[in-house]
Formats: sequence, structure tokens, C-alpha cells
Amino acid sequence: MPIYEYACHTCKRFVEVITRRVSDDFEPHCPRCNGTKLTRMISSFSFHQSFQSKLEQLDPKYDKMIEASNPDLSFDNLVKKYGLNRPMSTPEERKKFRESGSKGLVP
Repeated sequence: MPIYEYACHTCKRFVEVITRRVSDDFEPHCPRCNGTKLTRMISSFSFHQSFQSKLEQLDPKYDKMIEASNPDLSFDNLVKKYGLNRPMSTPEERKKFRESGSKGLVP
């Protein structure tokens, strides 16, 4: 349901009116003073940005600044440090795990 903002000329306040639909015979009234002399206002709108879209808008110079200020936190160093550049387990490790006869999840 849309919410429209109006300026009430009777009580001199901005009010919000919730309507199911706006048709030609729609006459809004002020919920505070029940006045019918209202002027529709142009209201602002907002939208939600995902975290990913916020990251995409960042200037690439920030990545370089972080890497320059603390080289240990650079992406490349973290990948090497935690071994993220290789699979979680190798085929040999999975075969060894299966042959050990352990009951449970097989990676």
C-alpha cells in the first residue's frame, strides 16, 4: 500500500495517508483534524544497497592503502598464510580418510 505525504492547510502539519489505491474520486483527509484541504507533497525515497554493491563502489585506492599500512592484511598474504589457494582436501587425503574406516561424513 502506498503512503502519500500531504500538507494539511487546517492544522498546518505534514501528514501521511495510507491508501489501497489512488483513483479519481479519492479525497484524502487529515487523520489529525479531519480536514479535507490537503496538498500532496513530493516526498523523498530511499533504497537499500547490498553489502556487495557497497564494496563494488569503493575506490580501489583503499585496497592499496590497507596493503601499504599493514602488509600482513593484504589479500595475497592472507591467502598464502591460510592456504586458501589450494583445495580443502586433496584426493589422496580423501582416499586415506575413506580407507581408515571412520564412520561419519566423507569429504
